[in-house]
Amino acid sequence: MFNLSDSLRSLLIVSWRRADYHAHELVGSLRLGLTLCRPFLKRAECAVLRARLVRLEMLTRRLLVLMVLEQPLPERVVRSSRQGGAPTRKPARPARRPLFTRPVFRLSDPCPRPGAARPQPPRRAAALRPRMLYLDQPLPPPEPGEYPPRPDDLIPAQTLVRRAVALRDVYADPARHIARMTRRLAHDLRAPEPAPILAEDLPPVVRSPRQDTHERAAILELHDIALKAVAHADTS
Repeated sequence: MFNLSDSLRSLLIVSWRRADYHAHELVGSLRLGLTLCRPFLKRAECAVLRARLVRLEMLTRRLLVLMVLEQPLPERVVRSSRQGGAPTRKPARPARRPLFTRPVFRLSDPCPRPGAARPQPPRRAAALRPRMLYLDQPLPPPEPGEYPPRPDDLIPAQTLVRRAVALRDVYADPARHIARMTRRLAHDLRAPEPAPILAEDLPPVVRSPRQDTHERAAILELHDIALKAVAHADTS
């Protein structure tokens, strides 16, 4: 159980409402249909969307952790396996998988892989034919891989779109995700080797001075407090 002061509780409420507004505004700007599908976006739009998602996802996880740890964690329920002559039931038919599945918000920060480097641009493919056939003919158009990357290029963006939809669902149904985070914390904090739920270092896009000064200060403060709350969580 982590006691929140009045000022910290006010900061948590204001940050939640601001993140709620930004999450809904972000999904609304994508102009998704009923299928919540947007396969491609411009390269520049994907860069902006990825940066906003990283900031909002980091903030949302820390808000959920602080709201959960304000109350004692529930006790772990140990299920005993039943033995004896239990009547065997006919296995039920597997349910049909829906055509369009809703994404689920990730509760833990992604772990950076050690030694991971930025992906290098693909090398120019070897030409299968000479670029110049005859001296009196113009050069053929370049191959698709030979174009330099431009901000208005269309690139796959469905993964980012699904992350944005999952983030919006947290604020549309907070009770469900608070319960998910409660179960996750109760399980991981009592494990022999607890998995890190919150990363100790925030990514550079969160600490960037280009971000709004008040929002950056709020997420940095909530980040430090959330780490202390997890370290001193009551798991008895």
